[in-house]
Amino acid sequence: MERHFQHLGPEDLVIEPACGPGAFLSALPDEVPALGVEIDPGIAHMARISTGRDIVVGDFRAVAIDAQPTAIIGNPPFKLEVIDGFLDRAFAMLPENGRVGFVLPAYAFQTAERVAGYADRWSLFQEMIPRNIFPGLSLPLLFALFTKERVRRLIGFALYRETADVQRLPDAYREVLSQTTGGVWRRVVELALSKLGGEADLPAIYAEIEGHRPTRTQFWREQVRRTLRRYAGSFIVRAQGRYALDSGRMATLSTIAGTGTRQMCLVMP
Repeated sequence: MERHFQHLGPEDLVIEPACGPGAFLSALPDEVPALGVEIDPGIAHMARISTGRDIVVGDFRAVAIDAQPTAIIGNPPFKLEVIDGFLDRAFAMLPENGRVGFVLPAYAFQTAERVAGYADRWSLFQEMIPRNIFPGLSLPLLFALFTKERVRRLIGFALYRETADVQRLPDAYREVLSQTTGGVWRRVVELALSKLGGEADLPAIYAEIEGHRPTRTQFWREQVRRTLRRYAGSFIVRAQGRYALDSGRMATLSTIAGTGTRQMCLVMP
């Protein structure tokens, strides 16, 4: 609470979902409005007594809550479907710049696709915390912040977005990335030209690549042009805005693209 939520004050409202006895509620200053949600009526009664806060009985994913929180903080059950359900409800409830802070098992962030899915809606920050804060726990732990904001960022996550984007590419593109060397964008532009018969102008190259971008950069057309200029030895300029591959490279790419998908190799320029 002191590390990430010192800014909370009387104008805020904090919800602790799956609050149990109310550990996070107890850590809040008295002047910060807060309530808990607990599915077990008996534990909810204990939390009311120990924290002095209002406790709603029910499943946070579906129970009626007549309030708009500015922060949702807690330690949800370590089940991915529950974590995802809590985050869905939190996103629906929070205003712009509202934050979720959860203690989570590290496996919640193990795959690129899962993190990329979260990053479609949230800015994410994560840091490791010791697992032995809970006696007998064998799982690596982290503390994650999810911030609902328009400009989304990933802090503490390397290559998650890039890996997820590459994994979504068609088989031919992933095969070329797995079996050739050089920057990702260079290889994608080469294959796009190969698919266009070895020679094309910029609009045709854009059209081929648009649904097969290896990264989600907003300025991907600029990235295509930069790649064509940067690797002038690989791309032959036929006319202004028109490029070609040499016949040897064309044959190599055609062979690779038809062999089936193998292990991906992600090398960013």
